[in-house]
Amino acid sequence: MSTKKFSLFGILFSALLMVIVTSTTLSITQAEPVVMDINKALDPGPGFGEEKIGTLTMDVQNRTIDISVNMTEMPKPDKVFEAWLVDADGSNYKLSLGAIEAGSLKTSEHMINPYTYTEFIITEEPKDDVDPNAAGTYGGAELSTPFGR
Repeated sequence: MSTKKFSLFGILFSALLMVIVTSTTLSITQAEPVVMDINKALDPGPGFGEEKIGTLTMDVQNRTIDISVNMTEMPKPDKVFEAWLVDADGSNYKLSLGAIEAGSLKTSEHMINPYTYTEFIITEEPKDDVDPNAAGTYGGAELSTPFGR
């Protein structure tokens, strides 16, 4: 009789564990699209002010992140805007998403865990820039939950 209780307990425990793992996996791989304002950087920084300079849309589905940027400001004639995801609460690693052409950028990236990033920033870079590092922050947004995990 104790063997049957143990077997039943083992089955129930396994089922509960599967539900927990499945729900955690779903929450990591899918989230509602995030739409937010891109605001001008504070001078001096860090952080972002109240002046809106664009809109950011991020949608994560099955570890693919689709990003759409629409800027209302344009860079100086000899510059280009570049978009970045930043792990500001960890390594401070900056992942370039590319140049913003004619005020917009659409990109799709496949990532192991896109939710590690906590900030989205815009930098103003020289045209034909050969330096792979980010220039000073021009604007951006703090990423809200589910980002920053």
